[in-house]
Amino acid sequence: MKHSKATFIGLGQMGAALVPPFIDAGLQVTVWNRSASKADPLVALGAKAAADFIGAVSASDLIIVCLADYTTSNALFHQDEITPLLEGKTIVQLTTGDGREAELGALWAAEVGVNYLDGAIMDYPTKVGGPECLLLVSGDRAVWDSCEAQMMLLGGRMTYVGSKPSSANLLDGSLLTMYYGNTFALMQSAAMLQAEQVDIKDFKTALNAFKPVIESTWKRTIEAIDQHDYSGNEASIHVHSLGVQSLLKRAKNSGVEHGLLQLFSGYVDQTAARGFEADELPAVFEVFRRKG
Repeated sequence: MKHSKATFIGLGQMGAALVPPFIDAGLQVTVWNRSASKADPLVALGAKAAADFIGAVSASDLIIVCLADYTTSNALFHQDEITPLLEGKTIVQLTTGDGREAELGALWAAEVGVNYLDGAIMDYPTKVGGPECLLLVSGDRAVWDSCEAQMMLLGGRMTYVGSKPSSANLLDGSLLTMYYGNTFALMQSAAMLQAEQVDIKDFKTALNAFKPVIESTWKRTIEAIDQHDYSGNEASIHVHSLGVQSLLKRAKNSGVEHGLLQLFSGYVDQTAARGFEADELPAVFEVFRRKG
């Protein structure tokens, strides 16, 4: 095994969850956290607590980082006495940030001779190490190949998403936008049903039956955006406008919060005003996309 040792930097709730799968797999694991007491439960499992940050990064060729933000991470790794110790090592950055920070991280790594991957954890701490846990990683393919076996310990759906360092970070943002959008829409729907005394369990049954329609709509929308072709003969923006207005009216009549549906209505109306009234729902993308 190329990487038989691993160091984990950051032992918050998520960072600490990353460690046990490596211990269970028999790797030599070193952990470090600014608040040293957070290492105690992991030491009890078999990890070694580094006395200081220098000791932590010196202990292993594979360093996995999960801190509050890139500013915190950079303050640790960009120190003059630290960078010489990192040459030839592999850093997998799982700290939350944005695509620009991921790209800057890769540039810094190249300058100091570090193999670098940037990633995102798409699940809760309790799911880490399980077969359904999804993590995204991007960066140099050769670096991924060198540590794929170790990174797969973190989740059965660990996925390499390409050589662009920021890809994992950007996809993380996109998937979380979907997550929040769908969950908020579910709660809006549940409120409307509860107001009309419909059992929420019946909503679950109906939703399971409706999933193929949702999934086919996602597929059609992605294809339409990719091809920049919003034409079709299923339902025009005009028809969708009537549909959203009906939902908005129902929510108002039920006496529930309806701001989300008001947003939907506004987006559809803006799309029609831009000349896409005869096109289909994916044309709303024109309202969202960056202009110029």
